[in-house]
Amino acid sequence: MDRQSLPSRIWNRVPIVVRAVLSGFLVLTVGGILTGPLLFANIKFSPDVPWSVPLLAAYMWFFWQYLRGRWWPRSTADARRRGLRANPLSSRTWLWAMTTGSLSLVGIFALHVVVGRLTPLNITIPPLLRDLPSFTLISVLLMVSVIAGIVEEAAFRGFMQGPIEKRHGVVAAIAVVSVVFGIAHLTDWQPSMTAARMGFIVLAAIFYGIMVHVTNSILPGLILHAAGNAIGTVWIWLLSRGPQSKEVFQRGFAAASADPQFWVNCAVVLVFGIAAVWAFRRLAVVANDKA
Repeated sequence: MDRQSLPSRIWNRVPIVVRAVLSGFLVLTVGGILTGPLLFANIKFSPDVPWSVPLLAAYMWFFWQYLRGRWWPRSTADARRRGLRANPLSSRTWLWAMTTGSLSLVGIFALHVVVGRLTPLNITIPPLLRDLPSFTLISVLLMVSVIAGIVEEAAFRGFMQGPIEKRHGVVAAIAVVSVVFGIAHLTDWQPSMTAARMGFIVLAAIFYGIMVHVTNSILPGLILHAAGNAIGTVWIWLLSRGPQSKEVFQRGFAAASADPQFWVNCAVVLVFGIAAVWAFRRLAVVANDKA
């Protein structure tokens, strides 16, 4: 006798891709539901003290524990743990995952500089945040980076990619999640979304998707995602304070090619890109080593 309730039977008839996307967006919504209101209240009423940061950190702890299977309802505990895909890793896998991620991040940041010299990326700190005291601004940006790492990896690479990958394979899963990831970022606080900027977002999604597939865990991608966001936002903040900040991302090829630094960054992209591919292959071997 089928003991499933009517809602469960209806839900199980929904195509797996649709279920995975809806589940991922539910996780994304719950994980980020307090970020906007708390940050707005903090910035609006008491910008000198980043009191929202410890509150958001506490919420992230409860959010993570719940997805790990704690608390009610107990009937969904196993499903939450499987969906999160936060599987523990060996020390060797961690070492190669962080090596791969570090090489990739250096290459991606250098590619940002290269592309930014050719076409505007429109990456700026919003005026509302830029006018904050430096300590509050840095605290808020770092906290938002951590939240993005936790919530987005849980939502997109855990609850969304995992089920699609099991049913339709890794290529289809990464393709679907990367497109959805890009669409989800269309509402970012950037003043406008350029094709180049969207390209980097999709590239990041592919990178994190491959990472979770190779390691069978969102944990390395979570740390790399948070670290990449933190480094990137602080870098953008520093550039925005410089006297030539408006020129960095808006120079054409003629001017860029005459600058030796442009070609240095091109070389960095090439060298670190090749090294990252090699490290990814080594990571796959280590992660699949059953010995």
